[in-house]
Amino acid sequence: MPETVHNTAVHVEGLRFRSLPEDTRGARAPASGFILAGTLFVPAGADYKKSAPLPGLVVGHGAGSNRNRHEEFCRTACGKGMAVMALDMRGHGESGGEADGPLHRDIVAAVEVLRSHPLVDPNRIGYRGSSMGGYYGLAAALSARFAAMALLCPANERILIHALNNPPPAEELLARGLEARFNVQKFRSYLQNMEILDEAADIDTPTLLVHARQDTVVPLRVTLELAERLGGDTEVFILNGGDHSTAQSDPLIHQRVSGWLIERLLGDARA
Repeated sequence: MPETVHNTAVHVEGLRFRSLPEDTRGARAPASGFILAGTLFVPAGADYKKSAPLPGLVVGHGAGSNRNRHEEFCRTACGKGMAVMALDMRGHGESGGEADGPLHRDIVAAVEVLRSHPLVDPNRIGYRGSSMGGYYGLAAALSARFAAMALLCPANERILIHALNNPPPAEELLARGLEARFNVQKFRSYLQNMEILDEAADIDTPTLLVHARQDTVVPLRVTLELAERLGGDTEVFILNGGDHSTAQSDPLIHQRVSGWLIERLLGDARA
């Protein structure tokens, strides 16, 4: 049985589930891949018998990060009325396996778990991802059928390949609380055969793009190029200050992003 913790506003539950074993964009497959770790946040007192189904939200982290680093955002989003699942992608945090390329399968698996939850409206599932998590949100978008996405300083293949080829010293990563298990050869091969901008035109999901103007890890131009390619309603929010981590850690940005998401996920339900 999962362990649970309660506080006055949010019910928090640890989850374990399997990733998808093969590329499922365009088709569903049985879940029999890596064991993944997630944390589910739902409003305390939510009752599927007495309340309308909640919008759902999956939260994806950046390279070397993990789901626990996004807890403050998850609690903020849950406070807006969403059921929120933070995910450790393969090779990260408490999830199994190695980061070997197709991490979007882990996001799709998390979406399917959330979609089947009795408190969640299966047609109102959103996504919030930062950096590498933004990239894989795009890769998962078609098969996950997101109703809305918020992507914070999303990376592209070139940024991720550069990071693989030029990793910071292990001591620096540990000092920043970053740690992961990568299969560098498989990851690089996967990225070399991908072009997320070519897929973006087929993604018609309403999308909020957030980027710090002074981001030196993922330049602002990466988000601007993506905004031009996306096929759906797209908003760009540029931060005049801050760096690569600001959008994913600033409480004011948490409020703005979660507010945007709940408005898009509820849509006509609020009319």
